[in-house]
Amino acid sequence: MEVFGRLRRLQALYDLEMDSLHGGGPLSAAELDVLVIMRHAEEPMIARGLAMLRGCSRAAMSNILAKLERRELINRDPNPADRRASLIRLSPEGIALVDEVFPRRLATENRLLSDLTEGERRTITQAFDLLIRAMLRQSPLSGDVEH
Repeated sequence: MEVFGRLRRLQALYDLEMDSLHGGGPLSAAELDVLVIMRHAEEPMIARGLAMLRGCSRAAMSNILAKLERRELINRDPNPADRRASLIRLSPEGIALVDEVFPRRLATENRLLSDLTEGERRTITQAFDLLIRAMLRQSPLSGDVEH
C-alpha cells in the first residue's frame, strides 16, 4: 500500500492534469503517447511493438490505433515481411497534431515538476528505476521489455 497507493495517487493527479490539458481537445493522453512514440520512430511500426513501448496490452493498443485510424491520424499499410501485422505510420495530419499538442504537454509536465530541485528529480528517477527493475524481475513480461 505504501508504494502502490502512492503510485495510484500520482497517476490520478497526473491524469487530472492531462485531462484538463486534453479536455475537449483532439486527443486522449493515451492516444498522444502513441502518436509521440511514432513521431520519434525512424520507420513505420507494428502494433505489438507500440504496445510493448507504451507498456499496455495488445488489445488496448488495437483500440487506440483503431480510433487514430478513424480520425485519419495514422495509416496502416501491409507488412511485406509479415502478413499478420500492418506497418503503422503517422499521416501528415497526425504529424501536425503531435507537433502542436506535445509541446503543451511538456510545458505542463515541466510546470508540475517546477518545485523540485534537480537533485530531487534525480532521486525520484532513480527510485522509479529501482522499482521498475524489481517489478520486471517478478514479471512474466520481463522477457518482452528492455531492462
